[in-house]
Amino acid sequence: MKERLPVITIMGPTGVGKTDLAVSLNEEISSEIINVDSVQVYKGMDIGSGKPSKSTLLIHPHKLLSIIEPWESYSTALFVIDATREMDLCHRSKKLPILAGGTMLYFRSLLSGISRMPAADQTVRAEIVTEAKKMGWQHLHKRLSKIDPESALRIHSNDTQRIQRALEVYLISSKTMSEWRQGNQGRELLKSHDIFQFGIKPESREILRNNIKQRFLRMLEEGLVEEVDKLLKMKQMDSNKVSMRSVGYRQVCDYLEGRLSYEEMVTKAINATRQLAKRQMTWLRGWKNLNWVSQDPKVFIDLIKSKLKFEG
Repeated sequence: MKERLPVITIMGPTGVGKTDLAVSLNEEISSEIINVDSVQVYKGMDIGSGKPSKSTLLIHPHKLLSIIEPWESYSTALFVIDATREMDLCHRSKKLPILAGGTMLYFRSLLSGISRMPAADQTVRAEIVTEAKKMGWQHLHKRLSKIDPESALRIHSNDTQRIQRALEVYLISSKTMSEWRQGNQGRELLKSHDIFQFGIKPESREILRNNIKQRFLRMLEEGLVEEVDKLLKMKQMDSNKVSMRSVGYRQVCDYLEGRLSYEEMVTKAINATRQLAKRQMTWLRGWKNLNWVSQDPKVFIDLIKSKLKFEG
């Protein structure tokens, strides 16, 4: 029997308004917002990650927001531990957990479990890197698409770290990453909570593409370049840190270090963000038990209340 409070998840592509809906719901019912964004966990990475404003956070604080330094590592496994802890605290305080964000791997791992894949093998990894230097990562991505089409569809051809890991898993175990993940089902979260999963559907592809462009231009106006410059000047930081590989930050790093002109940086960042949104939508179209909702807060809140039988 599921004795705990239900859990709400709000998913969607970048720039679609997940935070706005989470905040609107937080205003209406006793709840806590838990961040599910792998970039917003970093301190000091505020503008480029699209964190809520300080004034919003004073009224609607988000858990798991700005919890580690930008030079530190944070894994999916750590997220699952932290998010589970926050949901337990919500249960104790009789508040509804609202999990909002766009990192689909975090959502899937929390709901369906983390695959116990083979540990890293430095010899195999070195062989993959050597091949990449000779043939290029695009070639390895095509190789992955033949071995594991599902993973290749999910992993962007420029995401060298994840291409490397997917190939490494197969070479070590003779099982694809997709096969490992399929064998991992039945998290305790699904057994102990009613999960109401919502995906925000963009009005149209073109509107979302334009919103992404305008959003990035606003970030530049708000001081994104200055934010990245300040981060890179920290003693422990450099542009090779995992945090700086994030969409937007990576392109600004390339601009500040002279590899791109300002105009090239803007174009590449917008295009990369659009590609990210496209990948997120691909994940969501195959997501089980997902309720698609519009970007209208009132419609969304009314739907939530009807499902949870809240009276207001």
